[in-house]
Amino acid sequence: MGDGLLASLASLCGAEALAVDPASRQLAAHDIFFEAAAWPEFVFAPTDLASLAGAVARITAAGLAVAPRGGGMSYSGGYLPAQRYACIDLSKLNRVIEVNSADLYITVEAGCTWAQLREALAGTGLATPFGGPLSGLRATVGGALSQNSMFFGAGQHGTAAESVLALQVVLADGQILHTGSAGFTSASPFSRSGGPDLTGLFLGDTGAMGVKASATLRLVPAPAAQGYASYGFQTIADMVGAQIDLMRKGLGSECFGIDAFKATHSAQTGNKLAAGVKTLGEIARSGPSLLAGLKAAAGVALAGTDYLAVHPYSIHLSLDGDSKAHVDDRLARVAQIAAAHHGTAQPASVPQVLRAQPFQPLRSVLGYNGDRWVPVHGILPLSKAQQAVHEVEALIASHAQQMHEHQIIYSPLTANLDRAFLFEPCFYWPDAIKPLHIDVLGQALTKPWQGRPAAPLAHALVEQLWKEVVDCLDRHGAVHFQIGRAYPYLQRLQPATRSLLEALKQHLDPDGRMNPGSLGLAATPP
Repeated sequence: MGDGLLASLASLCGAEALAVDPASRQLAAHDIFFEAAAWPEFVFAPTDLASLAGAVARITAAGLAVAPRGGGMSYSGGYLPAQRYACIDLSKLNRVIEVNSADLYITVEAGCTWAQLREALAGTGLATPFGGPLSGLRATVGGALSQNSMFFGAGQHGTAAESVLALQVVLADGQILHTGSAGFTSASPFSRSGGPDLTGLFLGDTGAMGVKASATLRLVPAPAAQGYASYGFQTIADMVGAQIDLMRKGLGSECFGIDAFKATHSAQTGNKLAAGVKTLGEIARSGPSLLAGLKAAAGVALAGTDYLAVHPYSIHLSLDGDSKAHVDDRLARVAQIAAAHHGTAQPASVPQVLRAQPFQPLRSVLGYNGDRWVPVHGILPLSKAQQAVHEVEALIASHAQQMHEHQIIYSPLTANLDRAFLFEPCFYWPDAIKPLHIDVLGQALTKPWQGRPAAPLAHALVEQLWKEVVDCLDRHGAVHFQIGRAYPYLQRLQPATRSLLEALKQHLDPDGRMNPGSLGLAATPP
């Protein structure tokens, strides 16, 4: 890499957009779980579309690969190529471009966070169908669309990808591609339809097909009324059975399940249930009336958090409706389903607080005592969920002795996704923390853990468990988000599907410079 390239990039939007120092390069060279074979040559942070397109064209022409990075919260090697590469940091490309209430869409730059998007819609009476992941304080819209994502609204409206109308994408040679109706001459990004769905090609691609510069998302009326419910269960089978029935009945904008460890662990790590007056104030303001909000806040305060450990498993559900009567009717149906699966009603503090403060600091990237954390997941058809969960639980139980020796804790998370079920085993273990953890959580909080030694044997066992869980879930036909370089994708495709994908990659990125290796796609032309 010559100084000429660096000078050329600095000319696009100033020298401050270019970082070549070791700390910046090291931070970009790992995610929550994986590390790149080598640090990026540099990190470039474009501030507008022109500088993004110009940088991609110049970097790839110089023979380097390009790896786009949003909030950096991947755990599957999503932005960590094995080749010499440059990291494109999209965090400064974060403007809200347009809120169009007449045609019901919002357009934002790819580095805009979900928290920024939500703030832009405050007071409009409108919302995106998918409201963002739990990590929305840091997670970017572009990152969520590259990895695909779920949480707020996903039980009713599906994933992040399903809210997208149009994209603006920078290809490997620097060309700017418009998808959806924005791809037509003199048309606005109001529709995803109008021909073959080119937008879908760049969703869930982990940056393999191009760098997303902006996205247009659908807008819908914000819900007029909300309701909340939580239920405890003695077995994971009962909990999963209740979630499946709730999904089949279309009940729950969000519906997730946790075990007692995660419930109490979450409370110990600064969960919003323990956030005090600020949280209660947010709940009061979020109520349909001040009085209702104050009553709800008082209920959260009185409930405390001790109840979370009473049952081995629990589900927490938020649902939306056209009126309080509509919501009450739906909550009654939820109660019937939970009772049929031996569920016991709990205070609904968890979903209520999540709605009041949807995006919180990402304390969960480490355990409450600084343990490392990594999830692994599969998205399953409803008919396969129970058996898949049963087999994964048996698989993990077969490693119980080894896990005990290395202080590895297993804790499952489950969640409803429109017409599907997410199962996410999580692992916690004592190990050296990384610069990304310090960057997310801050020096003060992480100081006690910064000298913790590496635990290579424990890490290797977690990797083994991770892969065995994936294999088990895939035997039941699971698909995955955050595919990156960790989840098998290309090798699972049927031959004709694989050939088409490889041909599209070859056309869009003939020299294999765009995030090579992601999705399992070759770094060089086939």
